[in-house]
Amino acid sequence: MAENTGNIEMMEAYEKSGVSPFDAPIPGSSLTSDPNSPREWETPAKFSTEEEALKNIFMNLTEEDKHKQLLNALRDGSPIEMIVQVLLYKGFEMGKWSPDLLLMLIEPTIYIVMWLADQAGIDATLDSDGDNWDDEEDMMADMAKDSQRMKPKKGNMPPSLLAQMSEFSEENE
Repeated sequence: MAENTGNIEMMEAYEKSGVSPFDAPIPGSSLTSDPNSPREWETPAKFSTEEEALKNIFMNLTEEDKHKQLLNALRDGSPIEMIVQVLLYKGFEMGKWSPDLLLMLIEPTIYIVMWLADQAGIDATLDSDGDNWDDEEDMMADMAKDSQRMKPKKGNMPPSLLAQMSEFSEENE
């Protein structure tokens, strides 16, 4: 009897919320989609190398409208880590890169966004824990005191992209 009461309460909760428990995809339906019209991420990726993908990311982030949106998000306190996750995942969904290439793009994309924030004079937050880019730089500077002077790290960015970044910064000055 108690079991029946629980089911009634559950159905009443569904009715109050306006959600039907039966309004969901059929389990396994994703495995039966039409192979002649695959989703974008089920097709070969548009970019197969890290350099091509990074150039695309940089060019997209420096387009006037997208650049303003990025800078506004950074000024509003959105962490760089979150912006990069959304950006890269959206690119994967759109079929731009494979999941493997997505993982390879994380670090250099973070450096690109950090660089763009620095160019705009924004004190950006690196991650959702509230770690600040300046705090990380201070830590790196402390580590380098006993060794040789540390130069800014650009990750594993291709030289051609670094040249484009230099051109972009010269245009903004």
